[in-house]
Amino acid sequence: MLREMDTDIGEIDLLITESTYAKTEQIPRKTSEDQLIEFANEVMDRKGILFIPSFSVERSQEMACILRSANFKHKIIMDGMALKVNEIMFKHPEYLRDPKIFAEAIKSSTAIREHAERKRAMGEPCVVISPAGMLVGGNAVYYLQQLSFDSKNGIALVSYQGEGTPGKKLLDTGKVSTRGKDLTVKAEVKQFQFSGHADKKELFSMIKTIKGNPKVWTVHGDSESCQIFAKEIHEQFGLETYAPMVNDKIAI
Repeated sequence: MLREMDTDIGEIDLLITESTYAKTEQIPRKTSEDQLIEFANEVMDRKGILFIPSFSVERSQEMACILRSANFKHKIIMDGMALKVNEIMFKHPEYLRDPKIFAEAIKSSTAIREHAERKRAMGEPCVVISPAGMLVGGNAVYYLQQLSFDSKNGIALVSYQGEGTPGKKLLDTGKVSTRGKDLTVKAEVKQFQFSGHADKKELFSMIKTIKGNPKVWTVHGDSESCQIFAKEIHEQFGLETYAPMVNDKIAI
């Protein structure tokens, strides 16, 4: 969705980098996009509704753009806080990778702003994009309850599902909680790999573009990922590295 970062900032003294996927390489983004489009068309062919619970910022908009770019013929519904983010992005097109596709995707979608509109909007095969991505709240809870128990429907999990969240429970057990009871979902559930985090290959490519001889701190990953990534950066680039631990205090 967003333009790539500009690393042409001169020599730096300190680089603080994430390590979320520093141990892995993700599948090509195009593969994930093709898989999602295929699933969406399968659900439409059986006259169902595809529900895509998604993060409000960037992920919801990305899903709409992917479908639009593939000339998806069915209605796309957007709901929740994603609509607020759409408005902000429209005001700042200079930060977008492809403002034209974004504008086409959002303007061609149906925005749900009142509760009464939701049921009416789902009167035909369509795609519903709504936060929250992990199903912990927002209007996604309503759609989950409405769409989970019909085998014609599909649920595409395109966001990270944290431990203890309803999304993780759905992924692991195929169940959702309704009025205090765990019920088995009949809709087809699939997970797709879309991440806003760079993988190991991309992080190394970024470091190669950095000028100077900076110290490198590896953060935003589990302890093992941070430490392994720090070691690999030191070995490959000869830079001084450190993986800060929780509660460490460091003078810059």
